[in-house]
Amino acid sequence: MLQRLTDGVVILFITLLFAAGLKSCIIDAYKIPTASMESTLHVGDYLLVNKFIFGARTPEKFLYIPLPHFRFPAFRSVCRGDVIVFDFPGEPNEVIMVRNLFLVKRCVGLPGDTVDVTEGNVRVNGLRLNFFDRAKEDYSPVVVPRLGMKITVDNNFINRWKVFIQREGSSVEIRDGKVLIDQQETTSYSVKRNYYFAFGDNINNSADSRTWGFIPEENIVGKAMMVYFSKNDQGIQWSRIGTIVR
Repeated sequence: MLQRLTDGVVILFITLLFAAGLKSCIIDAYKIPTASMESTLHVGDYLLVNKFIFGARTPEKFLYIPLPHFRFPAFRSVCRGDVIVFDFPGEPNEVIMVRNLFLVKRCVGLPGDTVDVTEGNVRVNGLRLNFFDRAKEDYSPVVVPRLGMKITVDNNFINRWKVFIQREGSSVEIRDGKVLIDQQETTSYSVKRNYYFAFGDNINNSADSRTWGFIPEENIVGKAMMVYFSKNDQGIQWSRIGTIVR
């Protein structure tokens, strides 16, 4: 009897561990809470997300027990146009990133790209993207930071980049009109990682990179695959179930 109980506990533990590993590393499910991705994704859609494609992350905890974790090599890089799920990087003035808050947006800018909205058209490196309707407001050109890119951080630009640099783990100080990064006087800063820029498909009703900035590469969880269930105030939306996310 005791042996059977012990075997049962071991099987249950292995099953839970396998389920946690599957959820954390390969496929996970997310619910769409807002209309920022209309008409691609609707409020009440439940998504299956491929977490393996961009490099799966092993679980950080199991039953509240901290685990050593790492990220697998990516199957491929994020492409322009991918609908991605990612950890929210934080509000513009927040140095500490908010965890356990996941967003879904369409990636428009890769590391090093120049993104702007001109005459209502979303453009990347001067070329118009066809994923969006006409935007009501233009957006000045911005270069998406990439690993090793040099940023000017003199007195004219430091306020724009201060939180960004602090999020990368460096200290920033203004002393006697001079900029000190990690206690060293400088007029430039070398970016430590790659970043991405994303818009909501419902471009005129979306808080996205135009509002809160760049997405660090390590924040990207996976690529949206399919709507496996959908329910709103009118009930189950049967026509949405099985919709492939493009």
